[in-house]
Amino acid sequence: MQHDEHSHISVAARSAGVVVLDSEKRILLVKEMLSHKAGLWHIPAGSVEEGEALEDAALREAKEETGLELELICYLNTYLGRFPSGDLVMRHVWLAKPLDDREASPVFSEEIAECRYFSKQAFDDLYQQGRIRMYHTKLMFEDALSWVNRRKV
Repeated sequence: MQHDEHSHISVAARSAGVVVLDSEKRILLVKEMLSHKAGLWHIPAGSVEEGEALEDAALREAKEETGLELELICYLNTYLGRFPSGDLVMRHVWLAKPLDDREASPVFSEEIAECRYFSKQAFDDLYQQGRIRMYHTKLMFEDALSWVNRRKV
């Protein structure tokens, strides 16, 4: 049986981002400043531009939000979510590592207030306080930790 147009689910937006863990398995998060996201923490991520490869979008967004040059280590997952409007968004996420020892510092300081690393406990505390932008951020961190722990990196 052929799957026709009734099998298609339209997705309003595509996002790409990275999970960066340091040697202590702390996650690098950025504190957002715009609109309904203001004051919430999330991974470095953002919209995929027309014609842009997902990997390129992830690296570009990370550079804009953290100032870091990164290397993608592995693809973690695609997280399908829903905006408050009901529109669907696909978030493509990679585990990445910095290419040098530079400190993270937002390039787009009008969008990102700060970036810093959080331990699992500190992350969980932020999540319980409602200061993590979305449930997907928690899943992304857990997926990255699982990948690193399986490989004993």
